[in-house]
This record gives sequence, C-alpha cells and structure tokens, in this order.
Amino acid sequence: MSIIDIHAHIWLGREEDNIKCLHRAAQEYGVEKIIISPLGSHCPDSDEITRLNDTAAKICDSDPLFCAYVTVSPERSNALQVLEEGIHRGAVGMKVWVSCLCDEACCHVLYRRCAEAGLPVLVHTFAKTIGQLPGESTGAHLRRAALANPETTFIMAHLGGNCYHGIPMIRDLQNIFVDVSGSTCRRDDLPYALEQLGAERILFGTDMPGSFVMSYGQILSAKLSPQQMQMICRENAQKLFPALRKRNEL
Repeated sequence: MSIIDIHAHIWLGREEDNIKCLHRAAQEYGVEKIIISPLGSHCPDSDEITRLNDTAAKICDSDPLFCAYVTVSPERSNALQVLEEGIHRGAVGMKVWVSCLCDEACCHVLYRRCAEAGLPVLVHTFAKTIGQLPGESTGAHLRRAALANPETTFIMAHLGGNCYHGIPMIRDLQNIFVDVSGSTCRRDDLPYALEQLGAERILFGTDMPGSFVMSYGQILSAKLSPQQMQMICRENAQKLFPALRKRNEL
C-alpha cells in the first residue's frame, strides 16, 4: 500500500541528515509523498521565515519525494506576502506553528486567502498539562478559528496532543481534519478518533524526522478495514490537497 505522509519536518541546520532519514522511511514503508514544513525557532523573525521557506522550496524543486507547506508567522506584518510567495512557488498548504495562537485576529486574512487558493491549513495543536507555550494552540483555539472561517479547511495536528481534549472540541466541524503525527503514543487514541470522526477525517502523518514507526504502529494496531487504511494513509490526503491530485494526473 502506498502512503502519503502529510506531516513531516526539516530542521534548519540538519537538512541533509533529515532528508536521509525521510528517504529511508519512504523506501522501507512505501511512502510515495511527504509534505514537509521546515522548523527553526518558536518565534522566527522575517529573515528566518524567508530561510525556512527557501529551504523547503529548494528541497521540493530538487527531490520529487517532497512537497511543502508555506510556513507563516501570522503576527508578522508581511505574513500575507509570505503566503502569496508560497502559493506562487507551489506550496500545497499553509503551516501555523507556535508563534501565535491560531484564533488571533491576524490569522483570519491568511485563512481566507487559503480558502480562495484551495490550500488546507495545518495547525500545530497540543493541549499540555505543563509547559504550554504562549502561542501554542489547543483544540479550543482551533475551534474558534474554524467557526470564524467556515470556508477554510484546517488540519488539527497530533490529534490535538491529547485526543480526549482536542477531538471533542472539533467533532462537529466538518472543515477540520486531524492527523496522527508524532508525540501521541496511546494505543486507544486512533480508535477514539475513528469513533468520533470517522476514517474520512483522519490523515496519516509522522512528525518525522522523529519516529515513523510510532505513527505507523498506531495505524497497524487499530485493526482498520482495508478501506479505512486506504482512506487514512492515502485517499484523504489526495482529496484534501488539490496539488497532489494534479501531480498524479501529470
């Protein structure tokens, strides 16, 4: 079975090692496409944002395994310009990490533009008992963002960090999907997500260059039907990311 990994990373300064890691996983597990977003500091300035997106574009231009999110810090005054440049360079979605909460006023113009362009928005979403970052969104923040932008498609990363907190927040909102990428390792998380959302709103991701096996193990241990496996590992991504469909049609 061919797999699309919709959530992986390249860390600045570790590009070569990260690319090798992702290629090893792709070869071993049959991954046909990996959507990356580069990471650096939690609150990158405009110069770092440029470097992040230049790095991603260079990788994608030279290696057909990869496509990328455009990384945007919504609180920066040039955020819309960064998004437009990303669209022009072929980004398949937009990534919001932890520089600001995803329901802040500065985000909405970006979400509207993503809706116009047909780009999903991947939001790092994580509810922590301790160590919550000031700009780290939870399911409650994402719910408010999605209600305010019903035409925009969102992806709640990491099953919300704590699926029993995040999923109830977004269960009734059809414009929010979830991914199973890293940092979650409880055996019952994916079955719970299936029960609450159905397979059609779940996407496969790994958070690589961390462990591919952890996310894939969740899939294997959930005793999915062949149809559910296909939906989560490949078909949902093809539906959600128009650019992936177009590339497959070439």
